[in-house]
Amino acid sequence: MEVKKRARISIVEILPLFLGALGLIMVFSAASGISVYERVVPVSFIKQLAIFFLAIILFFAFSKIKSKIWEALSGKLIILAIILLALTYFFGTEINYARRWLYIGRISIQPSILAQLALIAFLAKKRDFGISVLVISITAGLILFQPDISTALVTAFIGGVMMYLNGTDLWKVALISLVLLLVGVGYIVTQGYAIDRITDYINSDSISNTVKAIATGGWSGLGLGSGMRKFFYIPFPDSDFIFSIIGEELGFSGTFLVLGLFLVYLITASRYSIRARDKYACILGLGLISMIFVNTLIHIFVALGSIPVTGVPLPFISSGGTSLVTNYIAGGIIVSIAKNGSYIRRRNRGSYIPGALHS
Repeated sequence: MEVKKRARISIVEILPLFLGALGLIMVFSAASGISVYERVVPVSFIKQLAIFFLAIILFFAFSKIKSKIWEALSGKLIILAIILLALTYFFGTEINYARRWLYIGRISIQPSILAQLALIAFLAKKRDFGISVLVISITAGLILFQPDISTALVTAFIGGVMMYLNGTDLWKVALISLVLLLVGVGYIVTQGYAIDRITDYINSDSISNTVKAIATGGWSGLGLGSGMRKFFYIPFPDSDFIFSIIGEELGFSGTFLVLGLFLVYLITASRYSIRARDKYACILGLGLISMIFVNTLIHIFVALGSIPVTGVPLPFISSGGTSLVTNYIAGGIIVSIAKNGSYIRRRNRGSYIPGALHS
């Protein structure tokens, strides 16, 4: 019986590992455009390899932690996340006119990414409407002031999704989202750098190069390692635009494969979450899936030139520290939800239906 149980959850365990392995290959290829003239192994690949192994350890470790523990610690986690965001605002390292990174010794972390995870854990439990709005506003606001506009908007969106999943009426979620959006737009207008960034996006050749890279790959691609636009044509090819490198080197077939894997993962993880042990585990799982799904879409839209550059990495694949670790922690929690809810699915086919429609 135990073998059958593990076979049922093999997809949510294996796919993140497969995507991560693919990410290592593509990071090596994408980063080689910078280091090829020095004939050395790309530094970003070595860093990615080390972080990947750490992320995998955390993936399996968090797959053993039951959702009840997250529920009990959710209040403390969001307080810790807010403290880290405040410390980042005052003491974070400024890079490109933004304070998004906090150094602990020689290790840098991006608290805004961890804050999304903490917010999901906090709002997975039914909270008072005013408390929910306050926590979302503080968390997204501190991220906005760094400034990190795209991450702040994503955080606010995730907060709205969590409120809806927990039974808040859709019109209330829409109203609060509109208010937060207007506040965010008002702040953006006062920031000259944001207007300059949008103008640069409109006039920049880097976006057209990312689209051309995907188009050049055709159906089968130029071949792994054979892409040319990573050679100083596309900025941050191993992180912000790695989907473009996949399109150029692996072709449309490669991009469709990646999209297919994400789709299978998201559908399977959603099914396990909806049939979870309890309501909190259900909402927690769906919230984590929403985080992964939204970041995936944003990264792809940026690569296709549909929206301005956001710096959002492709989950499990792009090079990065905090984002990679956070996604694997989320993946581990999803595995835990699947494991601890499997026997209930066999005994009771009924599912919790999240959202205001449930009430």
